[in-house]
Amino acid sequence: MYFKKSSGKIVACLAVFVLCLALAAPALAEDERLSIGTASTGGTWYPLGGGVANMINKYVKGYYASAHPSGASIENIRNVMKGNDALALSMPDAAFYAYTGQEVFKDNPQKDLRALFSTYPIDIQIFVLDESPIKKIGDIKAHKGLKVALGAPGSGTEAMARYVLGVYGITYDDIDEQFLSATETSAAMKDGNIDVGIVTLGTPAPTLVDLATQRKIRFLDIEPEVARKINKSFPAYYPRTIKAGTYRDMAAPHHTLAWMGIFVVSKDMKDQLAYDILKAVFDHKDELDQIHAKFKLMGLQTATVGIPILLHPGAEKYFKEKGVIRER
Repeated sequence: MYFKKSSGKIVACLAVFVLCLALAAPALAEDERLSIGTASTGGTWYPLGGGVANMINKYVKGYYASAHPSGASIENIRNVMKGNDALALSMPDAAFYAYTGQEVFKDNPQKDLRALFSTYPIDIQIFVLDESPIKKIGDIKAHKGLKVALGAPGSGTEAMARYVLGVYGITYDDIDEQFLSATETSAAMKDGNIDVGIVTLGTPAPTLVDLATQRKIRFLDIEPEVARKINKSFPAYYPRTIKAGTYRDMAAPHHTLAWMGIFVVSKDMKDQLAYDILKAVFDHKDELDQIHAKFKLMGLQTATVGIPILLHPGAEKYFKEKGVIRER
């Protein structure tokens, strides 16, 4: 049902509904507040965060959670480490860079960062208007000075976009870089203010569904052989194919890369709270499944896949009890 023409509006309404539910649950005076960092409102992390907040409010006694939009991975990690957010979503590479002190976290490793669980595949999607002369990613370098949207400043999307472009020999010296969120990227493409859009979102992404109903867009492949090469050097990114028809006028499959989004927390989160959040999510997983088709891809079998940092002890206890990981 999410693949129909009106799917952008449907998912947007569902996201608002879920977040309203999370806010509607009455908070008692003694309840501890938990803030959940997500991403832009145009993707699937925002309604996912709202769904998890709703589950905490319903099933975890003594806590009141609310989700909010954000600049995604890098901002989320910083907010968790500062104590502004109790839990948040992150790309696995951003979490790895934070923990090991690389990229924007250079010389400032976040050794107290921990993982709760993996979610579902997130795809990097590189697209242009159908009439664009750009036929493949390599053409971007030949048309020097194109306006390329790369994600919010310092975001995990921007880091991945820079990495992928670099594989094709494209640097920021070759483009006019535009640091835009996913929703800003769609709006800019709709208005003809950018030449190439790069987003990392769950598929089908509501903001791209909406864009494709108003402008004919075309996706640029990361060729399978290139994707396999990237996977060998950085296993957090793996080859994936988005089937034809996922978006309006999408006649052919789209070859790209994906990764598993993860919920991150501080090691200082109480073990029992981490355990109870996982129990609330996976014991009532069917409630998440009603929000977005993508959430059906989440499950215990893949809940620890692609996590590049240490699990929180409360999460480790839960997964051991469920047989997902073995006792050491």
